[in-house]
Amino acid sequence: MPMAHIEGSELVARLSADQLAYLESVGEERHFEENEILFSEDGSADEFHVIVSGRVGLELSGPRMGPLVIQTLGRGDLVGLSWLFPPYRWAWRARARVATTTIAFDAAQVREQCDRDVSFDRAFTSIVAREALRRLQATRTQILDLYEVPK
Repeated sequence: MPMAHIEGSELVARLSADQLAYLESVGEERHFEENEILFSEDGSADEFHVIVSGRVGLELSGPRMGPLVIQTLGRGDLVGLSWLFPPYRWAWRARARVATTTIAFDAAQVREQCDRDVSFDRAFTSIVAREALRRLQATRTQILDLYEVPK
């Protein structure tokens, strides 16, 4: 699928034309119905996604509660960060909030390309690290809102 479908994504903004061409070769379009699971907590992180259309909720479950949506992602967002770091296991569950289309990328092939191409590795590591920081800050804000003490 052409990377133009994910215009506005960090991948398109930060990778070179050759790097994007490589990604196109290891990506495929996927369709998820509302409430369909993209991946589950502690599952093997063998692919990652960029949202073309729709919304994906990142969920956390506890022993005495159902799934709690921590963050909702939309067009151009990267879904899944754990694929880049050992032990390559998902920390969250990802569920389509509405009918959603993504481009799914083979994580093993992308990691192999990172091993072969230092500039590709730097770019990807930077993209994933920036996204992880953005999500951590958003979760922090959400927790502060949730536990705000009334004055």
